[in-house]
Amino acid sequence: MRAALKSLSRFDYAVVAHLKIEPEQEDFVDSLELVFSELQNNSWAGLAHAFSIVASDEIVGFFVLREGAALPEWALPNAMTLHSLCVDRACQGNGYGRAAIKLAARWVATNRPSVNSLMLGVNVRNETARAVYLKSGFRDTGATHFGPSGTQNILERKIGLGGEV
Repeated sequence: MRAALKSLSRFDYAVVAHLKIEPEQEDFVDSLELVFSELQNNSWAGLAHAFSIVASDEIVGFFVLREGAALPEWALPNAMTLHSLCVDRACQGNGYGRAAIKLAARWVATNRPSVNSLMLGVNVRNETARAVYLKSGFRDTGATHFGPSGTQNILERKIGLGGEV
């Protein structure tokens, strides 16, 4: 399984509109339509970076990285945050989520060398996603945040010196 990232503009909703997640996951991930609406209507243009996850020329997933003024209040100032990670339900269980996290960390290390961690919030009820994040190098910071669908654990993955991820 090989995966790659493709940068998307804030107007590329149609590129990922076909992605579907399991009904029980819908509580934890904003709809892609809402994500792209927020990307188009926010005040932090250039500080939110949308990506598709591509495998064998097929788009299998999506996520957003945020930085600077686009960071949520729970993020450290020297971090970037990962949002709305989803893998199409037909492609789940094949390692694309873990590959996307590794590729996101590599993108940050390469393109934002002053950033030393990648952070995210994961709903406490979303045990599957939490397990994937912890297996992908994130650690629980012990902090929590009340998000749109309940309490979230704040996780962090260090990005080392010299681009080590």
